[in-house]
Amino acid sequence: MASGDSQISLALHYRISPSSVCNIIRETVPALISILQECLPSPNEEIWNQKAARFSILWNFPNACGALDGKHVRVKAPPGSGSLYYNYKSYFSIVLLAIADADFQFTAVDIGAYGSESDGGILWKSSMGKRLREGTLGLPQPTTISGSEVNVPHVLLGDDAFPLRTSLMKPYKGNYLSKDKRIFNYRLSRARMTVENAFGILAARWRIFHSVIEAETEFVKQLVMCTVLLHNFLMSKKDLNNILPDRFEDGELVEGNWRSAGQDSLINLAHQSSNNFSVDAAQVRDRFREYFVSEEGSVPWQDSHVDE
Repeated sequence: MASGDSQISLALHYRISPSSVCNIIRETVPALISILQECLPSPNEEIWNQKAARFSILWNFPNACGALDGKHVRVKAPPGSGSLYYNYKSYFSIVLLAIADADFQFTAVDIGAYGSESDGGILWKSSMGKRLREGTLGLPQPTTISGSEVNVPHVLLGDDAFPLRTSLMKPYKGNYLSKDKRIFNYRLSRARMTVENAFGILAARWRIFHSVIEAETEFVKQLVMCTVLLHNFLMSKKDLNNILPDRFEDGELVEGNWRSAGQDSLINLAHQSSNNFSVDAAQVRDRFREYFVSEEGSVPWQDSHVDE
């Protein structure tokens, strides 16, 4: 997983048979998943509250429990699958859908959706999306933002591919937005960098994502889950192995070196979801927008970024 080498290459390198390499991998990956399962606990209200506190401190977005995104993982065409796994980039893939926290660790993942699907469709078909829609994901109840009188739900942050919901915020759409809407979009985009960095560090560390994974679909899912668990384990130990995430200095973005190491290995999903949303969801987004331009919720550098 770390080198991305084929099983034949590993067999030649260690002077063992290809079948032995295959057996070692198929015994080790399930064992790692079993041992490291505690690195991806099922999130509950207490965990979400902890994640929200970190988002508020590090990324200036209160009541945000995580950032949501999905990536294509290249696979060999599964037998008899037709075009189900054939994506808009013209190769076969499964999808890794994930929620990342403020410290670039994964909080929840869904692995294995067909590569031909879009972000929104994958989300609502996944167990994660169903629980989010039904209100059973464990997100905390709405609270008043500290230092203000603004009461808003706890939310996840998505891009324009996802539908707007009271528990899922996305940017305002359009090219000629008012300044306060552009500020909201900037603040949301800034906070969503956490999931971009999580995927980027994952791909930079585990070079198996840089090539086509040649295995049956169920084992590919195990391989991807194993990398996710190892990623969380290493991130919890602050072990970045010279892989630097994005950071801000005086409000200015300093890009991490993962962008050159693994930027093109995991590809974004196609944006094809519906733009329909409820009045309640729009009102929640407007309350966040109003807070971000208020004296209590603004940050010193936001005006210069949206005026550029």
